[in-house]
Amino acid sequence: MGPRTKALVAAGSGITVGLAGLALSSLPAGADDDPELPAVGAEELVASTLAARAPAFAGVAELQNELGLPAVPGGEALDFETVRVFHDGEESARVQVERQASELTFVKNADEAWAYDSQERTATALTWDEDDKAAARGHAEAEMADPSQAAAEMIEQLRPTSDISVDGTASVAGRAAYELVLTPKPSEKTLLREITVAIDEETRVPLRFDVFANGTSDPVLSLGFVELELGAQDADLFEFTPPDGATVETTEADDAVRALEDAEDAGDVGQRATTVGTGWDTVVIGEAPAGGSGEGSGADAGARGQDLDGILQQIGTPVTGEFGSGTYVRTAVGGAVVTEDGRIAAGAVPRQVLVDALDADDADRQ
Repeated sequence: MGPRTKALVAAGSGITVGLAGLALSSLPAGADDDPELPAVGAEELVASTLAARAPAFAGVAELQNELGLPAVPGGEALDFETVRVFHDGEESARVQVERQASELTFVKNADEAWAYDSQERTATALTWDEDDKAAARGHAEAEMADPSQAAAEMIEQLRPTSDISVDGTASVAGRAAYELVLTPKPSEKTLLREITVAIDEETRVPLRFDVFANGTSDPVLSLGFVELELGAQDADLFEFTPPDGATVETTEADDAVRALEDAEDAGDVGQRATTVGTGWDTVVIGEAPAGGSGEGSGADAGARGQDLDGILQQIGTPVTGEFGSGTYVRTAVGGAVVTEDGRIAAGAVPRQVLVDALDADDADRQ
């Protein structure tokens, strides 16, 4: 992937959102008896899943989140309980994320992508010309529209550091599925025990994934379809018109690419989130929430910072490294370090791995 494509992918992330890919890639199994299916080998199942494409469908997914993660960059992707997903079987998709006080709507078609927040009444559009269309389409398939691609990325990332097996079958939203199990190799430092992915027997599209931590019998994260209907969808679902009174911002892909490249050249990382490590040991590093232990502005930001600092002192422990100093907070599946210079590093790994990741991030900046 060249610099231009990378920049376009990053620019589009705020519009099409990785949440959609995540929402499409899993779901909790129902109470039906496990179906009897022909035997399949793990590598054969993985290969067919990687080659699969989502058919046209409409579905409802539910999330059960017991991760116990603090506010981290991208953490808003898990701030929901129900999501409605529509796919045309080609390149268009619609995702409606239902929250307690609002609904987020993401729409992607061949020409543009939209994100709308009903609470803020803000709509953001990303458009592109013919030169950018291939990269934009590829990004949408990976991040929003294609559940098989979303799950394929997870499997591909974890495959080199995992033992993979097929452990029986399941019924998910009335669909017969194989249970693919990824277990970290002994060399991995992760605090996770395994991830199971339910893969549709007919279409090979992933229907659910469950994440299990060491020492727990129930999943700490479960996302999957509770309703799923295959078939053609109304084309109007994949068009979006902002409601009257909404604040609308439109960004050309070329402009977004240039802005991102200029920021990178200037060393202005802004709200970036980076990763350190690979596979199960990956650590995500980004800016702490506004008004947190890092810098802030105004009385409100100062008050929020004092509140957060007080909470961290109560639930966390001091930690130091070449990166400086901060506070370590243990979570259900790992932990996070909030640094005094306003960063946060999180992962399903022990504390020392987080410290090492921050040290490596500092070295990369210099």
